[in-house]
Amino acid sequence: MSDTLIKLLFPAKSCRAEVLHLDDAWHSMVKNQDLPVCVKHMLGEMTAGAVMLAASLKFDGALILQLQGDGPVKLALVEVRTGLITRATAQLRVPADSLASDLTFKDLVNVNGNGRCAMILDMAGRAVGEQPYQGVIPLTEDSVAKTIESYMTQSEQIPTRLWLCATDEAAGGVLLQQVASTGGKESDVEVDPEGMKTLEMYANTVKPEELLGLDAKDLAMRLFWEDNPQILEELAPSFGCRCSQAGIESMVKSLGRDEARSIIEESGKIEVTCEFCGSTYVLDGVDVERLFADPAYATNSTPVSH
Repeated sequence: MSDTLIKLLFPAKSCRAEVLHLDDAWHSMVKNQDLPVCVKHMLGEMTAGAVMLAASLKFDGALILQLQGDGPVKLALVEVRTGLITRATAQLRVPADSLASDLTFKDLVNVNGNGRCAMILDMAGRAVGEQPYQGVIPLTEDSVAKTIESYMTQSEQIPTRLWLCATDEAAGGVLLQQVASTGGKESDVEVDPEGMKTLEMYANTVKPEELLGLDAKDLAMRLFWEDNPQILEELAPSFGCRCSQAGIESMVKSLGRDEARSIIEESGKIEVTCEFCGSTYVLDGVDVERLFADPAYATNSTPVSH
């Protein structure tokens, strides 16, 4: 089964839909991260939701969906770049093996009611000093899907419904959004004012095992075939990390020569593991001295492990 996102349009209902299935891409995102089952499932639902939101936008850059939690999960983050290239990670306040598998969304990120959901749009080519667009809402809902729905309603004024599910091996979702009417004098399409409610009724029949086990196109057909939607696009989301040797060297240079030398003296090396993909980068004393001796220096070495 392939990683696929299907985009649908229902002109007579002034609605659009997306149906998503992820398996290889989702597995690649988390296989090198030591995350408990409950966190992995929450992050998978966030990933499915973020990918579908990104697919609905026409811009060059990155969409970042972020939960800042006040419980065991300090941060959960999904980044979707142009082309639906995606990576995701979560940071915990407690050891991974201390979390029970049945913890709820509230248990994980909103124990004291101080959790936040942020959506960031980081446009490519923005001017130096120009800040990316960011919207933030408090966490008041009891699931990832309802949180994203609330964000889209409060911050973007776009009626949105989501159905999400994730396991260790797969993630899937269905998105419905109201769009501007295509009816009017220049159209012969009579718009159904109850169109969104009808499509919600269809989508409400989806089962978790279908979100996880059916191909996106097959699921779209199962849910919406009666309305004969227009298939706008079939896209292929994928996993891709932006970590690199050059990025790690830039980080080390930002520490300054004295701090970098201090780490080398204490540990014999500077070792950095990417929290997104698990790649490990190592710089020794020679690398560090060369890095600070020549501002243009950049090694051609690759990650030690992945």
